[in-house]
Amino acid sequence: MVAKLKTVFMGTPDFAVAPLLALAGNPDIKVVAVITQEDKKTGRKQIITQPPVKTAAIKLDIPVLQPSAYHNNNEIINLLKGLKPDFFVVTAYGQILPEKVLEIPRHGCINIHGSLLPKYRGASPIESAIIQGDKETGITFMKMIRKMDAGPIYDIFRLQISDDDTSLTLRQKLSLLAATQLPYVLKDIAFSTIEPIEQDHAKATYCRKITKEDGYADLNKQTAAEIINMIRAYDPWPGCFLVFKDKKIKIIRAESDSNTSSPIKPYEMIEMGKDKIGIGTKKGVLIPQKVQMEGKTPVSIQDFLLGNRNLLVRLLESAR
Repeated sequence: MVAKLKTVFMGTPDFAVAPLLALAGNPDIKVVAVITQEDKKTGRKQIITQPPVKTAAIKLDIPVLQPSAYHNNNEIINLLKGLKPDFFVVTAYGQILPEKVLEIPRHGCINIHGSLLPKYRGASPIESAIIQGDKETGITFMKMIRKMDAGPIYDIFRLQISDDDTSLTLRQKLSLLAATQLPYVLKDIAFSTIEPIEQDHAKATYCRKITKEDGYADLNKQTAAEIINMIRAYDPWPGCFLVFKDKKIKIIRAESDSNTSSPIKPYEMIEMGKDKIGIGTKKGVLIPQKVQMEGKTPVSIQDFLLGNRNLLVRLLESAR
């Protein structure tokens, strides 16, 4: 009888839940511990909330560890060594692992990264793929080294990006793709049927952590197509906003028109039929379909225009 592969799973957000469930449900793998970020205060009421991965692990009756740091933390280091793991599986964990942690598992630390490495190393590969208008992305299974997302690659699985994908829907698809392939990848590594291949570091690109300010659209500098990509990439957070002095309007859904017969200037508004407007950008026309005034509920553009048409005209004029 072949012993089960003893695995420590490290992850924090929803993206990591499906891979955890896939490991826990596989008869050849035993998840001996789950490591995740500490519980944090969230929302306006600052309610202490546990990470989604912790919630899943508790339901699976898997021990959960939430170390605040690894530096000079001999207790957690010794505990991990005592588990004698075959693998650490890391995805969207949110902490950097020191060398002494990476060296613990028999078969190494395996990272699940949501891009086609070496493209989009860093914190926001899913958003970056949409922002850049890519038609393809995927999941990379990589051996972790000290340098971020730079380790040799075990396997890559590709996924098409549809025109209506947002970061939310694409993240869900990639999470399920990772979950489907993860148990097989671990077994292939354990039985030496695949070997890691060094990345082409000369082709590496990088993406940083998304901030609230990234959602601010500038119609003088961005095209309608670029803003559509922003709307998709920054759903659900931080969203895509038009900002006019002290007013902020979130564009939740829109389409673009690059073939308007009479080009209009950025921030200029035109009527495009009953209850349909177009707004000029650097190139092309942005056609909002669903919007949200700051502090209000989301509404269709038709409902928004009923009470805010004149306000929108004044705001657009002020921004030119």
